[in-house]
Amino acid sequence: MGTVHLAEDPAGQRVAVKVINPELTQHEQFRMRFRREADAAQRVRRFCTAAVIEAALDGDQLYVVTEYVPGPNLEEAVRQSGPLRGSSLDALAVSVATALTAIHGAGVVHRDLKPSNVLLSPVGPRVIDFGIARALDTLGGVTGTGELVGTPRYMAPEVLRGEPVSPACDVFSWGCLVAYAASGRAPFGGDTLPAIVYQVLNTEPALDAVEPGLRELVGAALRKDPAARPTAQQLLDHLVGRSAAPEQAAQTVQVTWQQAATALYTSVRPGAAKGRGKLVAGIAAATALVVAGGLTAWALLGPDGPPDDLSVLYREDFTQTTGGWNGTYDPGQSSSYGYRTDGTYGLDVEEYNEERWAKAPIPFLIAKPTTTPDPSATPTPMLPSSVVVAVTSQVKRSTGTGEYGVYCHNSDEDDTYYEFGLDTKGQARIRRIVDGAGGTLAQPVQVDGLPGKPARIVASCEQRGTTVRLTLWVNDQRVHQVDDPHGIGNGHVGLFARTAKDGTSLLKTTFDDFELRAQKEP
Repeated sequence: MGTVHLAEDPAGQRVAVKVINPELTQHEQFRMRFRREADAAQRVRRFCTAAVIEAALDGDQLYVVTEYVPGPNLEEAVRQSGPLRGSSLDALAVSVATALTAIHGAGVVHRDLKPSNVLLSPVGPRVIDFGIARALDTLGGVTGTGELVGTPRYMAPEVLRGEPVSPACDVFSWGCLVAYAASGRAPFGGDTLPAIVYQVLNTEPALDAVEPGLRELVGAALRKDPAARPTAQQLLDHLVGRSAAPEQAAQTVQVTWQQAATALYTSVRPGAAKGRGKLVAGIAAATALVVAGGLTAWALLGPDGPPDDLSVLYREDFTQTTGGWNGTYDPGQSSSYGYRTDGTYGLDVEEYNEERWAKAPIPFLIAKPTTTPDPSATPTPMLPSSVVVAVTSQVKRSTGTGEYGVYCHNSDEDDTYYEFGLDTKGQARIRRIVDGAGGTLAQPVQVDGLPGKPARIVASCEQRGTTVRLTLWVNDQRVHQVDDPHGIGNGHVGLFARTAKDGTSLLKTTFDDFELRAQKEP
């Protein structure tokens, strides 16, 4: 259909830009269907999918901008490292079923679900390219070069017969995809197109390599009659052993994937982690815990809103300019930072000063000595391994794009930390910055009521072993929760503001009522 470019938006977020081939845009029927499908794709909820961020629906050049997902696709991973086993295969099956539930819930049919359209990101499998290929149906199901739309080995029989496309087609493709992941080969053989089509239309799938506990469900998805197949929601319910909403399943997949599938990025060892029944039971149990309000191993988090039963370690209302934060705000300067006369703290960013950070001064939290202290040694700032940072922020003025919020686990070099940001459109995201290079852990989502009013930003950085759980609330609404299995170590907390490096963008923000909370440590 076109060419995919890796790009970066003004805020530094990586995206994939899919530019449609010009010969397709010449057909008005294609353009009409493309607009319809792209608009629907933007409504798909972001559960186990690479979200559609925006699309150019008019003009000479059509394109779609989607979330960039780091990691190999399923086909590459299986070819290089072998089939998936145990909980890695379970997590794949659940995540793709979750994605299809979200896609179908928005009235979209993927149309071309196959191993190369499932990316294995560090936080779990992600389905890409949903819906847009269906615009090619307006050309009779065949491109200008005579190529069949879709991938025959993963296409439902009714599609090969030229019948209407429905969500049941994606369920059939799900069965093919899971069978491929389990065996390294598609369930329908054949070396030529006619042979493949014959196999899909007339023969039973080869499912011997699929683990017994999953084989029956995959077989049901691969029934020739679309009316006899389960729906995507029924797939998901069967996999987790109970009725499961997509958001609950997505959170569970993320935890399971990070615990069991890290080896995919180095080597997938066939035969490891056997015993699927226990693993699926574990997924079901984890889902039940999510339904109940959060995994019990994580202590800081309440059911919905920010935790309110933690000890206050530090508080600053910025009414006194001697509190230890850097700077005194000068409204006469085009770009300034520091204490303001209205009892807030200001961070302005613009050309030549596109980024600013303000580290919270917490001098009394020092390392507890284990031996006789050295009076000549410089005290080492020491925070609890799990903290909650809160601040009220407001945009006073903005031109173009910008982002602001709080950070945690900031190292002494100031270039490695977690960032919880709101942008000038009212979207919230979580980033992981290591040695100055940023990566988005939780993609931007729109926050109700923003922009246009003050935002109470509450961020939890909770460490358990090497994993750090990051949770973001805005105005008492939980908007993100993500686990980093290779977490950044303990460090400072503070504020930040950033604007685009385009020579025109400007952002003036204020912060008030800063708090640092944590559980009391023995």
